[in-house]
Amino acid sequence: MERKILKKYKNLLYCIKISIILLLSAVSIGASSAYAFFENQARYAFKHSWLPMLIDESPEKRFQAMRAFLNYPDWGLPVLRNSIKSLETENLSWQIGMLIGMLGDQTDVPSLLKLLPKLEDNHQSTVWLGSMQRLYWKNRIPDGPPLKLKGMTINYFGGKLTVENKEKTVDLKFRIENPAYSPRFIRVSAHFWKTSNQENLPSKYFWLPAGGKIESKIHSKFSPVEHTNDVRLDFRIWEVGLNKVLLHETFKIKLNKNSISPNSN
Repeated sequence: MERKILKKYKNLLYCIKISIILLLSAVSIGASSAYAFFENQARYAFKHSWLPMLIDESPEKRFQAMRAFLNYPDWGLPVLRNSIKSLETENLSWQIGMLIGMLGDQTDVPSLLKLLPKLEDNHQSTVWLGSMQRLYWKNRIPDGPPLKLKGMTINYFGGKLTVENKEKTVDLKFRIENPAYSPRFIRVSAHFWKTSNQENLPSKYFWLPAGGKIESKIHSKFSPVEHTNDVRLDFRIWEVGLNKVLLHETFKIKLNKNSISPNSN
């Protein structure tokens, strides 16, 4: 008799335990579903409300939108990253670049850099460049092997490159290698000497991944001065955020040549 009663209580306790487990599971599933629903609604709000509000005419609304992105980066940052991939260039605001610079990391630099040449507004491009610099210096690893400049060649247009004092059109082709175990964000500048205009070429920015390389060219024009058989080219590489030159090489471009591979001094 006692065994039957004991067995009945054990079965009852077992049923109660199963019921509690099922109840807690239901509560957990309900909470997860509610959070997922709230998260979807938040992402929708960032994409369709807060993002357009960044360029609203009202300063109060712009401030509210900025605060929303800064307070909830887990939801806001993916929306900002997707916006620079999907929006037309003319619809990209400097606020987007600034927020990515504050909330993102180094992996965002190549995406921002790809759009930099397309930004016509000087203020906008300055903000985006500052954001990229900030992201780079967040996790910059100092020192490491120096960069290497390889394969500098000059292609010219319009026939033989002569000493006649006429404007020459050329492409400077080069390859830069980064043997370090960390990426480098660099600025390339070039300058012609022995020319009538002493031309400074516009700077170009590059993202060099760890152990990677880039190949690029700079399109330019110059006019040699009279009574010279060559033109001097100064080529410099700077690390963005520093005034120190990482690499400086000087080349002599011989005139009266059918092809040009400049000699390095």
